[in-house]
Amino acid sequence: MSSENLLRLLTIFDISEEAEVLINSLRNAGFIVRDVRVEDDEDMLTALEDNPIDIILCKHSLPIFSAAAAAEIITKSGRDLPLIVITPKYSNELVQECLEFGARDVVSFESSQQLKHVLSRELNDLKNRRAHRHCEKMLHETEKRSRSLIDSSRDAIAYVHEGMHIYVNNAYLMMFGYETIDDVEGMPILDMVSTDDHAQLKDFLRAYSKQQSEDDSLNLHGQHTDGSAFEITMEFSPASMEGESCTQIIIRDQADNKELEEKLKVLSKQDLITGLYNKTYLIRQLDKFISAALEGHARGALLYITLDNYEDLRESFGIAGLDILFIDLANTLKDKLEPLGIFARMEGSAFCLLIKDADSNKTEKIADGICQIISKHTSDINHKTASTTASIGITLINETIGNIHDCINRAEKGAATANENGGNQQHTYNPSIHDIEEHEKHSHWEKQIKFALKNNQFRLLFQPIVSLHGEPGAHYEVFVRMLDEEQQEISPDIFIHAAERAQLMGFIDRWVIANSFLVLADKLKKKEQMRLFIKISSSTIVDPEFITWVSERLKALRLNADHITFQVKEETALNYLKATKATFEGLKALHCRIALDNFGIEEDTFQSIKHFDVNYVRIHKDLISKLATNVEMQERVRQISEEVSKKNIQTIAAFVEDANCLALLWQCSVDFIQGYFLQEPDVVLEYDFEESF
Repeated sequence: MSSENLLRLLTIFDISEEAEVLINSLRNAGFIVRDVRVEDDEDMLTALEDNPIDIILCKHSLPIFSAAAAAEIITKSGRDLPLIVITPKYSNELVQECLEFGARDVVSFESSQQLKHVLSRELNDLKNRRAHRHCEKMLHETEKRSRSLIDSSRDAIAYVHEGMHIYVNNAYLMMFGYETIDDVEGMPILDMVSTDDHAQLKDFLRAYSKQQSEDDSLNLHGQHTDGSAFEITMEFSPASMEGESCTQIIIRDQADNKELEEKLKVLSKQDLITGLYNKTYLIRQLDKFISAALEGHARGALLYITLDNYEDLRESFGIAGLDILFIDLANTLKDKLEPLGIFARMEGSAFCLLIKDADSNKTEKIADGICQIISKHTSDINHKTASTTASIGITLINETIGNIHDCINRAEKGAATANENGGNQQHTYNPSIHDIEEHEKHSHWEKQIKFALKNNQFRLLFQPIVSLHGEPGAHYEVFVRMLDEEQQEISPDIFIHAAERAQLMGFIDRWVIANSFLVLADKLKKKEQMRLFIKISSSTIVDPEFITWVSERLKALRLNADHITFQVKEETALNYLKATKATFEGLKALHCRIALDNFGIEEDTFQSIKHFDVNYVRIHKDLISKLATNVEMQERVRQISEEVSKKNIQTIAAFVEDANCLALLWQCSVDFIQGYFLQEPDVVLEYDFEESF
C-alpha cells in the first residue's frame, strides 16, 4: 500500500463504536488510517501537541464538547488542520453554521462514500498547502540571501527603472547623504549627479537602454545632500527586482573606511530617536523567526502597538514634542519588554514587540499589560502634560504565517480593529473569521454596485471652485453618490473600496464621465462658460481603451475638451507612473486639462510635477485643515504655490471652511479655493461666481 494513502486522523466522538464504523469504512476504501481518539478539550490539546495530525473528524454535538469548540482550539493552536463535522442529520442550516465557525465540510454518518471523497480532497489540499509554504520559504530564503548580499556590500548599489530609483543599499544612502530608502525611492538618478553632468548621464542612459553603448561604466561627479560634489564611477548592468526588469548601478568603494562601516552597523539596528531597535532590524529578526515557525520549530506572536490619539497629540505638541513622548514611552517600556523579545519602533507612532515561545493566553496578558502601562504614563512636554492610550494588534506566529507581509498586515489590522472598538485594548486578528466577514460585506456591496450601474442608480453632485484672482468662467468639481432602493444617497466612503476590490471602479468612472459630459454639453449649448473637474481612478488609468472611449464621447457630443479637467490622486499617479504618463499624454492630445489631487504631503512632492505635465495641483486637505493654527502648514502651502507657479501650474485649495483660512490662502498666492465655506456639493450648478467676494 502506498504511503500517499496514509491518513493521520484525530477523531472526537463520545461513542467509540461510531468512530470505529467510520474508520473501518475508510480502511475499506484504501486509506492507511492512524487514529488518535479524544473526547474533550484537554485531550484534544494534548493530542495536538504530541501527535502528527492531518485531518480532524468531530461529531457535531457531544455531552461536554462540540465541533465549534474544536474549531476554536484549532485556531488558537495555529495549526493548519481541516475540521470535518460528522452529523446524524444533514441540513443546509447546519452546514451554514459549521462553515461559519471554521469547518471545511459537513458529512452525515450514513454517507461513507461522501466522507471518502471529502477526506481525499482535504488531504490533497493540505499536502498542496504544505508544499506551497515550503516553496514560499525556499523562495523567500533565496531572495533574502540575495538582498542580504546587496545590503551588506561595501559598494554603493542601486536599482533603477526608467531612470527612477526602486531600491538602494545602505552604502549608497551613506555615500550620497540620505537616511532611509524612502528618501530616494522614486527619485531620478539624475538627482545623484552634478548638474554639469546631467547631459552626459542622459546620453549614456539613452544609448544604454537601446544597447548602443560600447561601455558599461561612466565617470561622473556625485552630488551629496550637503551640496558637495565628489568623483564617482558608475558601473551599469541589466538586472531584475521583484520580477521587474531594471538596471543595476554599482559605485565601487575601494577605501578602507572603518568609520563608515561602524555607522552602517549602528544604522542597521537602532532607531536614532528612541534608541530602540529599528524597523529594519525587527524585520530581519521576524524573517528568521517565521522561517523557524514554518518548519514547526518555533511559535510566538507579533504585537503591533499604535497610539490612539496620535493626530491630536501631533497638533497639540508638534513633531518635536512627539519625539519627547516617544522617548519617554520607549524608556518606560524598554526594561519590561526587552526580556520578552525584540522591542522596536516601526514608524510614526507605531511600535512592535516580537515575542518568542508564547501562546495566545500569554500574549494577550502581555498586550493588556502594555495597554495599562501606556494609559497610566504621562510626559511633560514644554510644561504641558501629554497622555495617551494604545491599540494593540496581535498576530500569532505559527505554520500558517507564510511571510513577513502577512504577519505585519494581520497585526496592523488587529490594531485598527482595537482602535475602532474604542482603543486602549488588544485584538488578535483571526484571518478566517475576518476574511469571511470582509468577503460577505464586499459581496453585498458588489451586488449593490452592479445593480446601481445596471439601473442608473447614481447621482452627480457639483461643488464650485472659485478663482481668488478673478479668472472668468465657472469651475465645478464633480462628485458621485450611489442611490439605494429608497433613492437615498450612499457616500463614496462606503462603496468605493468595495468597487475597487470588485474591479468595478472603471465602470463607475465611465458612468460619471459620460453623464458629466451630458451636463457640460447642455450648459455650453446655453452659452454658459464652464469647466468640470472629473476624478478618475487607477482602474481607468490602466485601461488601454480609455482614451479612445473619451475621444468618441467628445466627438459624439461635439464637446470642446478644453472645458474638461481630469483629476488623479498624486499617490495613484506615482504608483502607476508609466500608465499615468501615457494616459495624461493621450488626454493632452485631446486638449483635456489635467490636475493632480492630494498634492503636497510627500517629502519630495515636487518630483511629481517633473514627471507629469499638469495644469493644476489640488493641495492635500491635511495642509488646508490646519492652516489657520499651524505656521509650518502656511509655509508649506506658500512654498507649493511658488514652486508650481514657476511651471505655469495653478493651485486649488479645497476643504476651505472659514474666512481666516481664506485670508491666509490669499496671502499664499493660491489660485482657486473650494469647500463648504463657499458651498457644499449640490445637484444643481447655480453658484454665482461673479458675486463670490
